[in-house]
Amino acid sequence: MDRALRLTSGVFLLLVLLIGILPSNAHWFWKFFLLFLSLNQIQSAFTNWCPVIVLYKKLGIKECA
Repeated sequence: MDRALRLTSGVFLLLVLLIGILPSNAHWFWKFFLLFLSLNQIQSAFTNWCPVIVLYKKLGIKECA
């Protein structure tokens, strides 16, 4: 699960950066979404909880041993 979580996080951050931040006329939503993803990663470092983990458990992805 750790690899899947890191991959998901990295892909979304890169995607939002490429689509929403690089163009000078980027919509405010993409900037806000990038901020949300970044803050979520920071809080998960302190609380050891991430909302995506709940989704992965429901999908049957197992945790690393």
